Amino acid sequence: MDNIETRSEKVRKLLGEKPSRLIRWGTVIITIIFILLIAAVSLLPYPYSDGETILNHIF
Repeated sequence: MDNIETRSEKVRKLLGEKPSRLIRWGTVIITIIFILLIAAVSLLPYPYSDGETILNHIF
């Protein structure tokens, strides 16, 4: 019972592969877009204040 394989050959092969370039670049691009959106939102003026940014309004 100690030598039972819990993963099939296909699962071991999939887990052993490095992500393809498309997946890696997709992750990088989505992360950059997310960071840019957060930066833009934090620097935009808060609509119900005297010109302070949303980041200033939160803190």
